[in-house]
Amino acid sequence: MPSRPGPSARPKSYSTDAIVLRSVDEGEADRRITLLTPGWGKAQAYVRGARRITSRLGGHLDVLNHSRVSLAVGARWNVVTGAESIASFGRLKQDLDRIAAALYLAELTGAMLPEEAPHPAAYRLLLDALRAIDGGAADDRLTARYLELRLLEDTGYMPELSVCVVCGRAVEPDRHRFAPDMGGVTCDACAVSQGRALPLSLSALKVLRHFARSGMAQGTAISASPALLTELEMLLLSCIHAVLDRDTASGVFIGHLRDMRRRPPRY
Repeated sequence: MPSRPGPSARPKSYSTDAIVLRSVDEGEADRRITLLTPGWGKAQAYVRGARRITSRLGGHLDVLNHSRVSLAVGARWNVVTGAESIASFGRLKQDLDRIAAALYLAELTGAMLPEEAPHPAAYRLLLDALRAIDGGAADDRLTARYLELRLLEDTGYMPELSVCVVCGRAVEPDRHRFAPDMGGVTCDACAVSQGRALPLSLSALKVLRHFARSGMAQGTAISASPALLTELEMLLLSCIHAVLDRDTASGVFIGHLRDMRRRPPRY
């Protein structure tokens, strides 16, 4: 899909489906929101009067809502001129565990994607994750780990899971480690020589490979012990940190990410 046109070619207004990633109060009654759209990517928008009781827009633009949004393009901000909810994920929002998981995934997706660069796969990935968490069909933690890996793939940072990133040889069962800073798995020998790799169980490697070749419903339709879930979380979070650390502006978010991970309820 082509990138968004430059200023001279931009439409004066457009409508799109969108997921509301973030919302920040502005002034006495306004709101600034971050949207994720299939065609325009991540975009900032201004919602005038959204916090007024009489607002016809505010309720359709709550965080995590999937909505149809109409926008007028301004020099600095898009301005929301109309909105209608497609799905508000009410069951998700009534459960602390589920909403914690969903908010984390929305924050992560927003941090990983640049402004106004189309990422339709990431949009579908987050929407599928919200639907899965709302429906309760799979363990929220597996849904989160699946999204993390596939989001890394969509943004160009998919870890190598088959061959050693140092020597290029296929890794042997139970003779492998994981080096997030180097981009994936290493054999034991190279891990020792490089001196910077995490333990990687065969079970965790199999789950990561399963995620990589499966759709979300199939990918998360597995059983995983608490120890395996913890290991997957550690491995994928280390990859995310390695990616975001390359952008110094993401330092604040990394700290926020750690806080979200530590805060109950679990996700």
